[in-house]
Amino acid sequence: MPIVNVLELLFDKINEKFFNSELLRPVITLSEEGRRSVYGWFTVDKVWMDDKEVRYHEINICPEYLNRPFEDVCGTLLHEMVHLKCSQDGIQDCSNGGRYHNKKFKLCAEKHGLNVTKTEKYGYADTALKPETIKFISTLKLESFELFRNLNFGNNEEDTDAEGEQGGSPKPSSTRKYVCPKCDLPIRATKDVRVRCEKCDVLFVKQS
Repeated sequence: MPIVNVLELLFDKINEKFFNSELLRPVITLSEEGRRSVYGWFTVDKVWMDDKEVRYHEINICPEYLNRPFEDVCGTLLHEMVHLKCSQDGIQDCSNGGRYHNKKFKLCAEKHGLNVTKTEKYGYADTALKPETIKFISTLKLESFELFRNLNFGNNEEDTDAEGEQGGSPKPSSTRKYVCPKCDLPIRATKDVRVRCEKCDVLFVKQS
């Protein structure tokens, strides 16, 4: 299935699960980051228009970073969907040219499937899928993206992008996957850990 089609399917499934299908689907694009050091972005303005002059927001996923774990790409999509939710509801969730994520973004993100960590430079911009969100993503039976844009070609200057999730040069994944042997809940960690499933009261088993 083409990458954009997978992202559109993910959008619809996540929209139904976490937003009661209230989000109006934007145009989902795959555009190289160029001067932006981000995983993806949401356009505050409706930058697309169809032949009936209906306008749409854009959510872009940078193809340079599709080699990350599938759950991380889903996390980027959900992060941008939170921006879309705030925009639809008339909530200003960012300041400083769209770079600093405020507490309104944090509250909306935590309400819709994300854990949020505050950063010094970008506020509450560091997000990750909650365990229950990871479990939902796993039920969709979608595979990791097999293609990603090679950063070794072309010039890339670091910058930031309004309303975007911050990224960096992609590196081989160092994450480990663990699964609960009883309920099959998957989690990922950047180092070897001993984690117990609260629901089943058993240790997660390392898969990779």
